Amino acid sequence: MSRLHCAVYARYSSDKQKPTSIDDQVRKCREFAERRGWHVLDEHIYTDEAVTGATDDRPGLQRFLAAATTPDRPFEAILIDDTSRLSRKLIDALHISEQLAFSGVRIVFVSQGFDSDSEQFDMLQTIHGMVDEMYRKDRASQTYRGLEGVALRGQHTGSKCFGYRSRPIEDPCQTDPHGRPLIVGARLMVEDTEAETVRRIFTLYASGHSLKRVARLLNAEGVVGPGGKTWCHSTVRKILLNDRYRGLVFWARTYRVRVPETGKRIKRQRPPTEWVMKEVAEQRIVSEELWDAAQRQLGRMKQIYANTGERAGLLRGRATRYLFSGLVRCGVCGANLNVLASGERRAASYGCPQAQQGACTNRLRIRRDVLEKRLLEGLQDEVLRPEAINYALAGFEKELARALARVDDGLRQLRSRKAAVEGKIRNLTRALEDQYLPSLTEGLAAQEQELDSIKKQLSAAQPDPVPFRQEEVRAFVTSRLTNLRDLLSSDVATAKTELLKHVREIRLHPEGGTYRAEGEWDLLGGANTVQAGCSAATTSSGGM
Repeated sequence: MSRLHCAVYARYSSDKQKPTSIDDQVRKCREFAERRGWHVLDEHIYTDEAVTGATDDRPGLQRFLAAATTPDRPFEAILIDDTSRLSRKLIDALHISEQLAFSGVRIVFVSQGFDSDSEQFDMLQTIHGMVDEMYRKDRASQTYRGLEGVALRGQHTGSKCFGYRSRPIEDPCQTDPHGRPLIVGARLMVEDTEAETVRRIFTLYASGHSLKRVARLLNAEGVVGPGGKTWCHSTVRKILLNDRYRGLVFWARTYRVRVPETGKRIKRQRPPTEWVMKEVAEQRIVSEELWDAAQRQLGRMKQIYANTGERAGLLRGRATRYLFSGLVRCGVCGANLNVLASGERRAASYGCPQAQQGACTNRLRIRRDVLEKRLLEGLQDEVLRPEAINYALAGFEKELARALARVDDGLRQLRSRKAAVEGKIRNLTRALEDQYLPSLTEGLAAQEQELDSIKKQLSAAQPDPVPFRQEEVRAFVTSRLTNLRDLLSSDVATAKTELLKHVREIRLHPEGGTYRAEGEWDLLGGANTVQAGCSAATTSSGGM
C-alpha cells in the first residue's frame, strides 16, 4: 500500500501576531503524519501570516485550493491543525470542504482528531465551526467594549494625531516581563509647535483662504505636515473637521463590515445615538469662536461647490464664470435663473428654465452683463448708504472694544500674578536671612524665574494705542467700495464666496418689460447680525 501524500495548511490571525504559530502548526501536522506513516510534501506547505480567518480571500488558501482542484494534484490529503485555522466563518468552512470533497482531497483536523473520511465529519465540522464563529464575534464584542472604556476614560484609542504627542500611562502596581511599570494606556498631550500650526490653519481658512491656498502657503514656508509629509487640500480639510482640536473626542462614529464577495472591510456610519463623546479640556487647541468661524466657512464652501451625492453647488461647470449664477431666482416659481444662451452671435442671458418646460409663466430674459451691472449698482448703493456704513462701523467698534477688553483682562491677571510672586520672593528672602536651607534657595530661584517670565509677557502684551478716527475709516471704506463691480469681477469664484456671506438669494420679479430685484443684505455676514434691507435694483430686459 502506497504512503498517503499530504499537504499542510497553517494560518495565524492578525489579532495574535505570533509568527512562531505557523511553525508550531506545521510541526504538529508533521508529527501527526509520521505516527501514521504518511508523507508530508515540503513543497506543498501553504501558509497565511497575520490574516484573519473571517474571509476566504487569503493568498495561501487560494494557492492550496488551486493545487487541490487540478486533475494531476500531487497530494491526497490536507492536514490542518484545527478547524479555526481553516476558517472562522462557518459558511466559508463548509464551502471549502465541499470543494475539496468534490476534488477527492481528504481533510484532516489534527488537534481535534477527525477527518472527512468519518461519517460524523459534517456534524463535527458544523459544531466546531459554530464555536469558531461565535469566538470571533465574542472577541470583536470584547474589543469594542474595551476600547469604549478606554475612550470614556479620556485615553487615546487611535493612531498619531497632528498637534499632539502620545504619553504612555503606567501602572506602578504592575510590571511587564522586563520588570518595568506596565503601560495600561496612552493619553494625548498638546505639542506646542504643531498646535500653533493647527491654530494658524483655522485662522487662515476662517479669514477666507481656500484649502489649496492654505496648503500651498504651509508648503512654501517648509512647515512639516502630518506624518512628515507635505500639505495638500484634503489634509487641511481633515484638520478643520477634527473635533479633538476643540476639546471634544468622539469615538465609534463608524464601524467596519466585510464585503461578502471580496472579504474587504469597509467603513459605515453609526447613528449619532451610538457615538461615544468625551470632553477633554486639556486637549483643546482652538477656541470655540475660531472653530465656529471655520465651520461656517466650510458650510459656505459646501453650498458653493457641493459634496458627493448632493445637488451640484453654485460653482458647477461653466457657471463658475458668472457672478450671480445660483444666486438669482425667479420671482414667479422660485427656480434658479440659468444662463440659457451664449455664443459668438448671441450674448449670454438669464432666464427661467421652468418657462422652457411650460411650468412657469415667466418667459422674460435678461442679458448677463446688464443684470450684473444693475445688481452691482444696487448693492453698491446699499453698501454706501450712510446708515449702512454707520452700522458696519458700529459693529467694528464693538468688536474692537471686546478685543481690547480681553487684553485688559489678561493684563490684570498677569499683574495680579506678578504681585503675588513678588510677595513670595520677599517672604523667601526674609526666611533666608534667618536660616539658610537649600529648599529655600531652590524655591527662590523658581519664583524669580516665574517673575521674569511674567515680566516678559507683560512687556509683549502691552497694547499699542489704537487711535480710531471714524471719518478716516469711513473715507477709506467708501473709496474701496466705490467701484464694487470691478472689485467683485476680478475673481469670480472668490467674489461669489464673499457675496454668499451677505446675500442668500436675489429674487427677480418680471414687471412689464423689466425685472425688479429684491432680497436681503446681511451687512456683516454673521449668523447673529442684524438684517438690512437690500435696495430693489431695476433692470432692463428683452423678451424671449
